[in-house]
Amino acid sequence: MKRLLLSLLLAATAWLWAGALFAQQGQGGGGEAPPSLDIMVAPIFGPATLPPGGWGEVLVRIQNNGKDPYEGEVIAYGGYSRHRDEAFARTAAPFSVGVGAQVSLRIPVRISELDLPTVQVLSTDDKLLFEQQLTRADDNRTLLVDVSRASALGPALRGIPVGSSNDPWAPTFRGHPTSGAASTTVNVTSPVYDPVTGDPLLPRRAASYSRVAALLMRTDELTRLGAEELQALAGWIMGGGTLALVVARPEDLRHPTIVSLLGDEAEQRDQIFGETMAELTLTPPSHVSPYGSAPPQPSATRPDKSVEETLVSYAGGNLHPTPYGSSAAYGLGEVHLLAFDPQTKPAVDSAWVHVRMVDLLRRANARADGIIFRPGEPHAVAREVRRELDPNESSRWSIVVTALLLCLYAIVAGPLNFTLWRRRGRPLRALVWLPVISGAAFAAVVVVGVVAKGCSGRARHLTVVEAGAGMERGIARRWRGFFVPTSRELTVRTGNGASVLGTELMDHGDPPVDRLRLDRDGLRLVELNLRPWETLVVREDGDVDLGGGVAISRNASGEVVVTNRTGKRLRGVIVWDPSTTAGTTYFHEALEDGQSVATSAMTVVRGVAAGIPHSGSTIDFDVYVIDSELDRAAAGLSDAWMAVIDAIPAYKSWFTSTVPVMLAQIEGGEG
Repeated sequence: MKRLLLSLLLAATAWLWAGALFAQQGQGGGGEAPPSLDIMVAPIFGPATLPPGGWGEVLVRIQNNGKDPYEGEVIAYGGYSRHRDEAFARTAAPFSVGVGAQVSLRIPVRISELDLPTVQVLSTDDKLLFEQQLTRADDNRTLLVDVSRASALGPALRGIPVGSSNDPWAPTFRGHPTSGAASTTVNVTSPVYDPVTGDPLLPRRAASYSRVAALLMRTDELTRLGAEELQALAGWIMGGGTLALVVARPEDLRHPTIVSLLGDEAEQRDQIFGETMAELTLTPPSHVSPYGSAPPQPSATRPDKSVEETLVSYAGGNLHPTPYGSSAAYGLGEVHLLAFDPQTKPAVDSAWVHVRMVDLLRRANARADGIIFRPGEPHAVAREVRRELDPNESSRWSIVVTALLLCLYAIVAGPLNFTLWRRRGRPLRALVWLPVISGAAFAAVVVVGVVAKGCSGRARHLTVVEAGAGMERGIARRWRGFFVPTSRELTVRTGNGASVLGTELMDHGDPPVDRLRLDRDGLRLVELNLRPWETLVVREDGDVDLGGGVAISRNASGEVVVTNRTGKRLRGVIVWDPSTTAGTTYFHEALEDGQSVATSAMTVVRGVAAGIPHSGSTIDFDVYVIDSELDRAAAGLSDAWMAVIDAIPAYKSWFTSTVPVMLAQIEGGEG
């Protein structure tokens, strides 16, 4: 894959499952709900799946069995403690449920790393009707979401070491991997199902998948997902997610959703791919936790006869053979059409299938290492981003001017003033002029400050887009800086309905107290109190339109060719070609829309791609080596890249050893 840097029995069973899930969520509900209301609260992917520091989604289902309609508000706290003065970030959503009706709310929430997330249901007069504390996800767990009512695969895989290198789920401290951390083990969970329709309930925002390594589901359930759920799922895959599909019906392969994911219609083959039948050995874990014993990794050279008779393979679109069946790249992620059905017998009991499912998770983890900013991941202390967006940084000249004015004032008000009047024989007259000179100096300093700071509010933004080559959309990490000359309360809305947003951290010990509101108008950040002449930075995770995208290919000579179809000029183009032993980096100053350029027409630059010894295969981006070239292409571009690098929450690999990578600035940004 090439890539670019820049959505009556069945009902009874579902309700019983939901009740069991509800009972697992920690301390019981507080408050007293009216007897006419049945309230169920659970993380949308089940217990212990809300990511500490990141974004998750909570399902709240309210059933009105009374004789009157009911209205109120649901508040999901990312962390809640009665011993703290202020609660952690929270999301509030109004609800209205008619007589005999049911309402389901899917509420995105930014999870605390300290206190447990809590959901409260309030009446219109702010009376507490219900309170439920939820559990967070654990470190060292690679999460597989098995979209089924009760996962038959879970008991077979839970606890097995994955053996990933640069594991995205390993414990970190302030973004740095903890030394000696045990290799992550598999955790399998299932989402909540709608008791009315019988369909699974999946997130409506890509960021809510932030704790998921891979999703396993059947094609018939995929084709029944709503538009918002499909958009979120596609956005997550596009941003590096892994979707494993079991083809339930041959006609599903012609469904527009699956055709879009695979690039074209696929069809079943008569023969099984050799790559699927080849022997596969799992990567051993680098370190196993001394606390407790993990089950051994499965091993099998051939499938059982009962499993082999059920194997299928598919071809078409972007599919290519893999050990799991057939796979296709979608953006920065991957879609697999499995050759087996790991949700049912006989495959669910097969060690040969278990080997492939664990290796699929390892592959998903490895792919996540190359995603610089995964949607919904924990916020970081982005000091350089704040500096890049702060208008105060562009007004440093005022400090120099003010210092000169004060020096001039000291000379004029002191020696010059007293010497002048002493020579005129009236030395006491200097005391009369002293306040006049002081007032003039004060006024001059104020004028300099007003000119430098301005009298009106300003907003600046910095956006990083990651997309697969040729993709018309990409995932976007946006930072918006807001600057006002006077105290003001502000409301900030998301760029689109699938985004999430929150204030960026000022310091590791300064937890956010964001107030988010979710209603028919979408998600918005409310009650933001801005102080005079200070910059507030808001981070938004979503996606962005790239026009026709950027194509990356190879010509007959084997050179990398970049074609710009974004509709805008690209500046400061950096291309990484891993085809040589050590890899080669090229630089091109500008590429107009519609034009193509081969690496033979670019300038070779050395040292831009630098390995980090203590991070295994991680390949870093060294801006200092190429800062002068970047600034010639676009003023301040090197500083912008340095700000982006500073905002990365953990070591990430900017370049890969398998596919070309391109970095560039889109002239004019999103505007």
